[in-house]
Amino acid sequence: MASSGLLHSATISLPNELTLLIIDHLEDDNKALCALARASRGLQYLAEERLYRSISLLSVTDLDAIITAFTYRHDRVRAVQTLKILYQYRPEDLNDSDESRKTFNECVAHMANLREWHIESPYDNSHRWEAAGGEKWVEGDMHRFCCALEAACVEGPREADVIAAEHRLGKNVERTVGLALLESLTIHSHGIAVDFWELGGFHCLFRHPALRNLHVSCVAFPDAEIPELASHVNKTPLTSLIFDECELEPKSLLSILRTPARLKHLTLGENVFNYTRLRRSKPSLSKNPSATLEALSAVAHSLESLIHLDPTWRNDPSLNVLRSVRPHGEGLRNFHALVYLECDTDSLLHRAVIMNRDIAPPSLEILRVRRHWEAPSDLWEQPPDLDHYAALPSLTTLELLQSAYVGHDLSNASYICEADWLRNRHAKAYRLSKAGINLRMSLELHKSQSLIPPYLHGELLPIDICVYDANSIGFHRHIQPNDESKTGFCVSPKDSAAPNIPANMDDDEPPPETDQLGDTDIQLIRFETKTALRALTVRFLGSRYRPHMMEMFEDTSDEDEWDVDDLDEEEDMDLDVELSDDDDDDDFEDGHGPVFFELNGEFFIQDSDSESISGSDENEDEGEDEDGDDEMHDAVESQMSGI
Repeated sequence: MASSGLLHSATISLPNELTLLIIDHLEDDNKALCALARASRGLQYLAEERLYRSISLLSVTDLDAIITAFTYRHDRVRAVQTLKILYQYRPEDLNDSDESRKTFNECVAHMANLREWHIESPYDNSHRWEAAGGEKWVEGDMHRFCCALEAACVEGPREADVIAAEHRLGKNVERTVGLALLESLTIHSHGIAVDFWELGGFHCLFRHPALRNLHVSCVAFPDAEIPELASHVNKTPLTSLIFDECELEPKSLLSILRTPARLKHLTLGENVFNYTRLRRSKPSLSKNPSATLEALSAVAHSLESLIHLDPTWRNDPSLNVLRSVRPHGEGLRNFHALVYLECDTDSLLHRAVIMNRDIAPPSLEILRVRRHWEAPSDLWEQPPDLDHYAALPSLTTLELLQSAYVGHDLSNASYICEADWLRNRHAKAYRLSKAGINLRMSLELHKSQSLIPPYLHGELLPIDICVYDANSIGFHRHIQPNDESKTGFCVSPKDSAAPNIPANMDDDEPPPETDQLGDTDIQLIRFETKTALRALTVRFLGSRYRPHMMEMFEDTSDEDEWDVDDLDEEEDMDLDVELSDDDDDDDFEDGHGPVFFELNGEFFIQDSDSESISGSDENEDEGEDEDGDDEMHDAVESQMSGI
């Protein structure tokens, strides 16, 4: 370490190795590091390397203090490796912060060791920039960020060549160009008076000499190639690129995708959620499938995962009907590394590629088909024709992903697991299994309808939950005409592919293969789905929504992690009503559904309308509970002897 020579002083008697271990041990204790920095000059250098390594700015009121610290010691600027600019929207602070932000941004331009940079406009995801401040952010802060990145693109490679030459001569030269080592960058911003900011000089994002992970949102790209990128074809180390709520065009996309040497992960996120604001969605990629596929061909040799978030479905009233178009060229036939694809059925990737087997990616293993909650049909009631996907020879997993938010009908367990839909779903999954494809159906649960991307600091991200997995449910079981009259059912572990075996079967023959589900299967799947959805509701909305019955299934030792209570009172009351109404319709809450219990490591389900063994009435006295447990135990004992 360059600073090791500073440790040799009369005040330090420990060997360098032990001193460094002590400082590393205190890395997360800023108070201790500050005290250590005051001990000696050598320890100050090492302690401040850790103190200033990661900076998260949540308020502009912190800028004056950090600017002062940077002014006294420039080494503190060089120490920064992670910077997160997450200013909160407080007009009384922001309106007087222009000069402070300007000075701080000049310091950012000299952060020679910065590796990770996250930028969020304090005016983002709102119309607040229309009043005051948004224009200064775009023309001030964003402009300075752009200039600093442009300097890194131009001066960084030159300095790297000089440093490499000096190293060959045995000399150690420190870097001086700011942002030249930047590896990860996230920018969430907006335009001067609209939701989208023009690319302009930010084409430097795609020429950066070290950047590997780039995530940008709400950018309006030009409908033309970007000439500044022509000299950087296959030269950048970018491996992950995410466009989030952007206005993409095939021509500029082609220029961008030509620059990485080996891009592995690409998300083409068009404007799906921000269409209700100052301008409507105008998806361009699916309207020009041949031009878009030509742009994608630039990364055919390396791309491993591809996601397309496309709002074309807004104008399609019959999404469940699969349609195809025949593009020019070879589609994704030459994408031999592509194993994951995600899109909706109106995306060009689905219509032009998935629907044409001969130009589909030859190594595709996972296909995820999306559906938005505002779409005219949902995946629970009207899934697309699943038999078509059996024609993809390499496919092993087909996942249907339905989005919804807490309290929406599409996130209701009774709706998701409606008996006829579930049986039909399982029958189709059986046919897919014969082609070696496992069907999964998942819910992408959002906190609320109004919380939309790009997701900013502190906002809860959507959570995916699998509500149906054909392999876990299995296709071997005994189906009886009066399945609901069974006295007991032995259920295999949730993640096991082992078949479900009725507990009252007397023969030792294995259950036959079938594409059917029994009534008890339906009840069990519905119950597991409801339990999982309630757990997610608690995570989104706070511990006061935890139903009493969930204590049977979850570890409640750490209540703090459930306290996410940032809703207003009116929203809380509305959701209370929704959850209460949902409970009233569920058979598991009124003592008429199955009862779950465990014996000798096995998980059992008991169908009964008897209150004596339901164990679900909170008003039962202690003696009645004990009698119910005894009767349940005796029933299980007799069933176990017959298995």
